[in-house]
Amino acid sequence: MKLIVLFACVSLALAGSKLKKLKNEMADLEDKFATVMNDTSSSLEELQADVDGLLTAFKEYKEAQAQKDINNQWQALHMAAAAACRGSTPQGGKGPWSNSVIPKENGVKCIDQCKRNADRTVCKAEVSLTGYPGKATSYTQKVGHFYNYECDGGWNTDINHNEVAADEAAITKSDVTAYYRFCCCAKP
Repeated sequence: MKLIVLFACVSLALAGSKLKKLKNEMADLEDKFATVMNDTSSSLEELQADVDGLLTAFKEYKEAQAQKDINNQWQALHMAAAAACRGSTPQGGKGPWSNSVIPKENGVKCIDQCKRNADRTVCKAEVSLTGYPGKATSYTQKVGHFYNYECDGGWNTDINHNEVAADEAAITKSDVTAYYRFCCCAKP
């Protein structure tokens, strides 16, 4: 019986030693787990900050690109107006100077509006034009319209046809057909 008691005491001592070792190992694992959680939490915060930065940059890019698109559409209209002025001028303009295209003001005749310029004071024509977005898909598809007017007419005074008074993004709206008007001015 003494042997059994002795064996039980040794077993308890060994079990206590193993239990203490297991407790130490568990404490060590808990510390390591806490470290991993802290590192992961920090990494997740950094990742979220990076994602937020990318989203902000993408939004800024989209806004800048939208502004470029608007500017390009206005430039295309201005180039078309210059071509329309050239085509509307009987001799195409003459002399060593360039001619000018200016947006037509509602209620003001181009003959008077050109006179306000410093050096291109002679009106050659008034033009009104519009174009449609997208690529043509047939040789009979209408891609734009135009009018040629005399310099002394007031003509259409619809605010939708006045570039200076129009909203900056008005050119991008496909639900309104705006015939933007221009004065074709030359040096005397």
